[in-house]
Amino acid sequence: MTNSAKPVTVTLNAEDAADLQARVERGEFTSLDEGVAAELAELNYRRAAEIVGGPEKLEALLDKLEVVETQDPADWIGGKRSLSDMLADLKAQAGS
Repeated sequence: MTNSAKPVTVTLNAEDAADLQARVERGEFTSLDEGVAAELAELNYRRAAEIVGGPEKLEALLDKLEVVETQDPADWIGGKRSLSDMLADLKAQAGS
């Protein structure tokens, strides 16, 4: 699987768009694209935390994760694993 960017159109309400633009202008993000990506990453983190029972449990679970020897560690970085796969793994581990 390759990790290539695909163009997506995102429509924000005026307040959110102005807030994001202000954050870019303050230097918090280098571009609107980076800002949207960062916000999506934060949303995904919150979703994962909700699934496993809170941020403390998520952090503890992440600390425990071990790479299976038969799996290529490169699959865990660079966006090669889908968020759905990672969330499914977290759900399975939280249930055990």
